[in-house]
Amino acid sequence: MKTKFSLNRTQLKIIAIISMVIDHTAWGFVDFYSPLGQVMHVLGRFTIPIMCFFIAEGFRKTSDLKKYIYRMASFAAFTIIPFYLFFGEEYDYRQNIIFDLLLGLLVLTVLESKKLKTFPKVLLTILLFVVSATIGGWIITPILFILSFYYGKTFKQKAIMFIIADVATVLFLMISIYLNNIYHFSHYEWVWWDKSYLLGFMLALPLLYFYNGEKGSNFGGRYFFYFFYPSHFLALFFIKELFVKKPSPWGIYLGLHIICLAVVLVITFMTVRGTPSKGQSSLILVEFGAMIYTAGFILEIIADTAEGVHLACLVEYFGEYILFVAMLFFISVLCGKKVPLFVYVLCSSLSLIFLYILAFTRKTGYFYKEIGVDFSGPFSRPHLVYGIGFYFSIGYIFLLSVVAMVFCLISYRKGTAIEKKRLLYVLVAVLFCWLPYVIKLAGLTGGYEIPAIGIMLAAICMYICVYRMGFLDSVMIASTNALDHSFEGILVVDSKYCLQYQNKQISDIFGKLPANVSLLNDPDLGPVFKNEKATMKLNDKIYDFVQEPLMEKGYIQGHMLWVIDNTEHYRTAEQIHEMAIRDALTGLYNRNYFQELVEADLEEAIPGTMVMIDMDNFKQVNDKNGHQCGDAVLLMLSGILKDIPEKKLYCSRIGGDEFCAFIRNCEDESEIGELLTGIMNEFEKKLVNSGYGAITSLSIGAVPAGKVERASFKSLYSESDKILYKAKLAGKKRYIIK
Repeated sequence: MKTKFSLNRTQLKIIAIISMVIDHTAWGFVDFYSPLGQVMHVLGRFTIPIMCFFIAEGFRKTSDLKKYIYRMASFAAFTIIPFYLFFGEEYDYRQNIIFDLLLGLLVLTVLESKKLKTFPKVLLTILLFVVSATIGGWIITPILFILSFYYGKTFKQKAIMFIIADVATVLFLMISIYLNNIYHFSHYEWVWWDKSYLLGFMLALPLLYFYNGEKGSNFGGRYFFYFFYPSHFLALFFIKELFVKKPSPWGIYLGLHIICLAVVLVITFMTVRGTPSKGQSSLILVEFGAMIYTAGFILEIIADTAEGVHLACLVEYFGEYILFVAMLFFISVLCGKKVPLFVYVLCSSLSLIFLYILAFTRKTGYFYKEIGVDFSGPFSRPHLVYGIGFYFSIGYIFLLSVVAMVFCLISYRKGTAIEKKRLLYVLVAVLFCWLPYVIKLAGLTGGYEIPAIGIMLAAICMYICVYRMGFLDSVMIASTNALDHSFEGILVVDSKYCLQYQNKQISDIFGKLPANVSLLNDPDLGPVFKNEKATMKLNDKIYDFVQEPLMEKGYIQGHMLWVIDNTEHYRTAEQIHEMAIRDALTGLYNRNYFQELVEADLEEAIPGTMVMIDMDNFKQVNDKNGHQCGDAVLLMLSGILKDIPEKKLYCSRIGGDEFCAFIRNCEDESEIGELLTGIMNEFEKKLVNSGYGAITSLSIGAVPAGKVERASFKSLYSESDKILYKAKLAGKKRYIIK
C-alpha cells in the first residue's frame, strides 16, 4: 500500500541544505556546549545521511560513472578554499564533506569493479579508508553510511546497517577522546561525551523512509546543490568577518573583490547553461578573461612579497588580454563586421610578446622597472615602477577598446531600436572596464585600485545584451526555432543513442526525455531505434517513425528520428477499408470479406460451422409496414450478431434479408443449437419490445465443416443454403443442423 506522505529527491536535498546551514551557523556563531548549540548541531545531522543516501543511489543509477566521479572531484576541489576560510581554525588540514563523499563513491567503484581482482580491491579499499581517516572531515563515517545504503537490500536492512555504523563510530570517538585526555596524542581538547550529538544522524532515517524515488522539480538547476555548498561557506565567512569580528579595511577590500569574482563565476555558469550560439561563445570568452583577471587581482591583494606581486601581474595581464580580444570578437559578431583572421593572429602574438616581456621584467626592467610591496598604507599594495613595455601594453589594450567602440558607433547609426539598446550596453561595458582607472587617477580610492568592480559590471552588461535582449545570432538558434515549428517530431541521438536534441513536438509526444541515458532502453523509443517497430499508437494518435543515420567521413555519428503524426491518414485508410469490407446498412461484413475470413480459417484447419439465416415473410414486412420498418428489423438482427465476439462468430449480410455466419471452433450439435436458439429468442424478444410483435421470424440452416467432404466456402455455403430451404419447408421459425 502506497504511503500517503512522501518526499522526492529535491525535497530531501532542500531539507539537507536547511539542516546544513543550521549546523554551520552554530559552528560559526553559537557556543558548542550551550543548549542552543547542542540543539542546532543535532538538527544539523540530517544532511550527511541524506547526501550519503543519494551517493549510493547515484552510483546505482548513473549512466556515466567516470563523469560522476569527475564532477564530485571537481566540486570537492572547488570547495577547498571556501571551506578553509570558514572552518580552517576548526579542521586544520582536513577536507570538506564532498571530499568524504567522493571517497565513499570511490570505495563503491572499487568494490563493484569487474576488472579488479580480490587483492587489489582489498588494497585500494584499505587505502581509501586510510585517506579518510587521515585527512577526511568525518573519518570514514560517510563511507560506512554509503556502504550501508548501497548494500542493504531492503530499507529495514539499510537502516539497521546505518544505525550500527553510527553507534560504532560514536563509541569509537568517545573511547578515543577519553584516551586522548590521558595520553594527549591529539591537540583536540574534547570531553568524552562531546560527540554524542552524532547519534542525531539517525533522525534522517524517517525522512529517507518516505523517499518515493521521484526526482521532483529541477530546483535551481542541475548543479545548484553542488554550488550552494561552497557558496554558503563564503557567505558565512563574510558575515563572521564583517559582523562578528572587527572588520578591517583589508578584509573589506579583499571581500569586495571575491564577491566580484563570485558574480562573474555565476554569470559564466548561467551563460554556459544557455542555448549554444555565436553570442554565447564570444561571451564565454569574455567572462573567462574576466575571471582570470579578477583572480589575478585577488592574488595581488594577498601578495606580501615581490615574487607574489609579479606572479599576480602575470595572471592579471593574461586575463586582460583574453578579455579585450574576446570583447572585440563579441562586438564584431554583434555588429556583423567580420574581423580578418590575421587581426586575431596579430593580437594573440602581441599578447604573448607582452606576457614574455612581463615574465622577465625583474631582470630586464622592460615592463616594470621595479616590482615590490608598499606597506605604508592601512594595508599593503603593489609598488610598481612602469617601464616602456607597460605603456605599449596599455596602448595596445586601449587600441582594442577604441576599435571595438568604433564598430559599435558605426553600427549604431543604421541599427534597429533593439540593436541600438544592445550596442549601448556594450559601449557601457567597455567604459566600465576603464572606469576604475579613472577613479584611481582622480584620487577617490586613495591610490588603491578596484578594477574587478569594473570588470564585473562589464560582464553583467554583456550578459544582459545576450540573454535579456535576445542577441544570440546563431544558426543553431534559427535551426532550433525552425525545427520547433516543424509539423514532425525530430529527435537526434549520438552513436550511443543518448539524447542530443528534441524539438517541441517530441516533448509533446514523449515528454522531456532524459539526457546522458541510452534511449535504447526506453520502452517506447527503444523498439523504434532497434528497427523492431515503425508505427506506434500513443494517446489516441498513430505515429510513423523514419530513422536516418548521421554520417561523417563514412562513420555513423548518431541518428535522427522523424516522428510523423499520420493519425488522419490511418483513420481515413481505416474508414475506406471499413467501407470496402462492410455492408452499408447493418455494418456487418459483406460477402466478399466474409468469404476471405472463412477461407482463412479453413486453410488453417480451424473447425467451424456455416450458418445461413433468413427472415420469414420479410417481403410482407416491407409491403405492409414500409421499408423503414424493414430496415429497423434488419438492424435488430445485425445488432444481435455483432454482440457475439468475433473469436466465436463471423457474420455477414449476404443481401436483402439473408445473413450468413460462421461459428468458429465449434462443430458440436448441442453447442450450435444453443447458440442458434439464443439468437432466435433474442430476435423475437427485440421485436416484441419494439412493438412489432410476430411480424417476422428466423429460419436457419447450419452445416458443420466436418460433415462436408473437402469443405470449402463454396461447398459449405451451398450446403447451408439447402438446409435453410429444408427449414423453410418444415414450417419456418426453426433451425436445422445437418
